[in-house]
Amino acid sequence: MLATFGLPLLVVPLSWARFLRWQVPQPDDIVVFLGRSLGIIISILAVFAFKVTSTPAAKPFFFDLMLWLFVAMIALHAYGAIRKTQPITETVEILLWVALFLITLCFYPL
Repeated sequence: MLATFGLPLLVVPLSWARFLRWQVPQPDDIVVFLGRSLGIIISILAVFAFKVTSTPAAKPFFFDLMLWLFVAMIALHAYGAIRKTQPITETVEILLWVALFLITLCFYPL
């Protein structure tokens, strides 16, 4: 997540969007700002994923957080697919979020 979404959105949000086949108009400050904001959130979550491995009491909370984020991402991408407002790469990404959700369930701390 850190290498694929967090850092690219933080450092080069418009290049990341073009790579995923979004049509990007001339750079607007708001687009760059929102991309970087999302990149920061993803990067911090990824860093805390490493940190939580040494804090057993925090694992259930972190896993719950990740599961709800994955559900939200599935819903967001499904909504975009239904409305046909996103490139095919974003629609295919639904499979990634479903896979991450299922993998997270497999490793959920009991």
